[in-house]
Amino acid sequence: MTKKDQKQPEKLEPQPVKDIEDKSKIIADYENTLKRLQADFENYVKRVDKEKQDATKYAVAKILTKIVNLVDDLDRSMQVLEKTQDKEIKTGIQMIHKQFHKILQEEGIKPFDSKGKKLDPYQHEVIEMVAHDSPEGTVIEELQKGYHLHDKILRTAKVRVSKGKSQEKK
Repeated sequence: MTKKDQKQPEKLEPQPVKDIEDKSKIIADYENTLKRLQADFENYVKRVDKEKQDATKYAVAKILTKIVNLVDDLDRSMQVLEKTQDKEIKTGIQMIHKQFHKILQEEGIKPFDSKGKKLDPYQHEVIEMVAHDSPEGTVIEELQKGYHLHDKILRTAKVRVSKGKSQEKK
């Protein structure tokens, strides 16, 4: 085989741009594309950072829920302790109780009040509906406190809700 018989790869040359205006349009298009890609990437970085922060913020929710249950038990024991005469035991448990509440507050956990408020299915778990003088759908008793973790619900409140005044048959 001779060199002439062998096919030489074709050289692809860019199409000549006819005038400066065409070149300017191409450059402007590339600049716009580059700006959009850069903005998209910056938004992506911000979104990923926010997702990381949220994941870190709420990763401890499971253990904090258990701590909240423990604090509720301490609250109930504090009510029983009011009847006890032993000052030292009272003082010790009160100190533990205050420390738990301080820890919850430092971690961004806050209890929310439900009594007298309108039923919110995202914040309240209805345990019982009873006839009451309050308007229908009003929380009349909080059986177990609900808690927020920052801006989300950590645990719903267990509540008793009014179904309105009872209608007696005449």
